[in-house]
Amino acid sequence: MKRGLYYFALVLLLLTLSCNNKGKVTITNVYEDENGRAVYYDTDSVKGNLFISDNFYFYTILDKTDDNSWIIVEQAPVFPEEGRVETELQLYNIPEAKQVFLEDIDPSWSLYGSYFVKEAGIDCLAIAIGVGVEEVSVPLDELLEKAKATKHEYIEPAPAEKTEPEVVSEIETGEVVLLELGTEEGQIGQGMADKQLEGGKSIYAVPSFAAYKNQLFIIDAINFRILIYDYSGNFIRSISYPEKSENGSVNVVRDICVDEGVLYLAAVYSNVVYVEDSETEDIIEIITGSDTEKGKFGYVDMIALDHEKNLIISDYEYNIYHVYKKDMNGIHLIKSQSYNNSDQYVFDTEGKYYSVISESQEATLSDSQGNVICSFSYKSPSGTSSIIDIDDNNIIYVLTNEEEAPGAQYSTASFIKVIQQDGTILDDILVPWWPGGPMTKYIVVDGDGNIFVGTYYFIGSEDDPPTGFTINKER
Repeated sequence: MKRGLYYFALVLLLLTLSCNNKGKVTITNVYEDENGRAVYYDTDSVKGNLFISDNFYFYTILDKTDDNSWIIVEQAPVFPEEGRVETELQLYNIPEAKQVFLEDIDPSWSLYGSYFVKEAGIDCLAIAIGVGVEEVSVPLDELLEKAKATKHEYIEPAPAEKTEPEVVSEIETGEVVLLELGTEEGQIGQGMADKQLEGGKSIYAVPSFAAYKNQLFIIDAINFRILIYDYSGNFIRSISYPEKSENGSVNVVRDICVDEGVLYLAAVYSNVVYVEDSETEDIIEIITGSDTEKGKFGYVDMIALDHEKNLIISDYEYNIYHVYKKDMNGIHLIKSQSYNNSDQYVFDTEGKYYSVISESQEATLSDSQGNVICSFSYKSPSGTSSIIDIDDNNIIYVLTNEEEAPGAQYSTASFIKVIQQDGTILDDILVPWWPGGPMTKYIVVDGDGNIFVGTYYFIGSEDDPPTGFTINKER
């Protein structure tokens, strides 16, 4: 079993433990959550600090020192594979946020059968050597110093979600795709981030992208095509779509959704959604809104797919979203619903949507049934939030926009808060501020919880036009 621990650790946790060097933090308690999928600790000043957490594992504290600074944890898979269930024992020092691997210190040492003891008033780990061999007791302070000298560093951050079993390699954090703006083969946008059309209309180089089954689908709108890359940045293929709309005007695609064998492309100005076969590149259908109460769409803003793969079309002009279902007989309108903001058409697997209400520096996340999931504070005096997506495990992704936040560029900053249904904030990720008009959707979360952020990049001053577009995978 791979020894690395996959989990989320809050940066605030580490700061709480390490930034105050004048006094030692007293840990008053350490415990599992009620679902057994996380370990928390309390200090004399702050309760409920998240230490380790992963939706794919149960955690059981087998032993801990009297001062709660050391724990032995059993990790077991939530969804065990057929056959023998593999568990793993892990040893942690909480104040140092350090996982200790005994076999790196001495290959004969094993955590199995080991436990904490006091010898002459000193906390030690009684280490099992093997059957018929006496155990050895090592002072914990000495053990920690030896562990720091080994190749393992402090707890490593995990990917946003564990990947599906069929994925051969772990998806790395960092730049996935880098596209240059230009007119040569392999470049996008005909050398420009946006192109002016007649009547003051604009077509943007990369207005949106989607992530589906370990592939990125990127709109190269000025060239009327979709570029497909895998999560390792390898180019797969391109898919073309019509350059002209039904009325002869230039097709301006602003958003995309992907399902098995199908692309949904939202075209502004003509205000329709193209349904394209991703293999043959044939247009299966054009959704015009003729079956809605208004008889047409007013302004197609964004599109999305719910967890039942129904297509949700946002009509910004009328503040109505329409839900279409695709079956053997075609695509049919099954629901129309008014909305106040885009949060209301991001649904979980049970059909609930969520909203975030901000009051000064505080924000509260609730579901559509009125249940409060959690509250959190902005890093700045005020901020706003919106629901980006909800993954297949019902993890909620909230984007905050904050003024005068620490680490902000031009006094603004954005963060993605990754929140469990029990209100646990698994991560708080600094991301670029919305790049503005040229992008309808710049943050995408796939079903596994992998987070991708698209931004334009510049050589020299940002007052100059961008020279390319990049998609990065966040942690």
